Amino acid sequence: MRIVHRMWPLSAILWAACVQNPPHATLVVDRDRQLTSHAVLVLPTTCTSLSYPELCLPATYAANSGAVHAALPASFAEYVDPALRLKLEFAGFTLAEAGAMRITTADRVDVNGKSRRVEGEGPQTVAELGFEDVQTIAMSLKLPSVLVPNLTIRPAAHAMQEAILNVVLVEVSTRWPRWTATCSEIVFSPEETMNRLANCVGNGVLAALAPENVIGKEL
Repeated sequence: MRIVHRMWPLSAILWAACVQNPPHATLVVDRDRQLTSHAVLVLPTTCTSLSYPELCLPATYAANSGAVHAALPASFAEYVDPALRLKLEFAGFTLAEAGAMRITTADRVDVNGKSRRVEGEGPQTVAELGFEDVQTIAMSLKLPSVLVPNLTIRPAAHAMQEAILNVVLVEVSTRWPRWTATCSEIVFSPEETMNRLANCVGNGVLAALAPENVIGKEL
């Protein structure tokens, strides 16, 4: 069992929390692509840690806070995906959930003269497939793009962690990014930080595609 050392000075946390500003999105659009909303296949958010793998688990941040682990989600995707998807729908995208598309693989065998179907092992949803297979399925569904969100956790100052949410809209036919939206923030509360990052990325896309739908803008 690996022990994740998280020595966060209280004074540093209080200071940073007091001056923490809302994250700002960086949206990079391929110069040969027109920024438009359309139907896309959406993958769930994955997480990569540049130090300890446990930092991709919400329970790690609640280890010393007295939180009930049974109530915590297994991954940050449950914090990020709902808010991100809502913003994308406001921007005009039609979303096809890869995690909701089940894969049925089965073999038919004969036992004592009777045929029966035996479910095979392996991926159970499209979200569990490799990108080449996801690309093939998107093409069969006539979906021109795949949305790929990734969360990276990396060390930051004062023995804290920084979360970077990177969302890429990949063109299925070329596997080239149509656009990339990125937001980053120091992790204080796993749920609040991930929700802020999801809304940050979503607002960045909204500001470019449907600025009238940006929530919280100055009037």
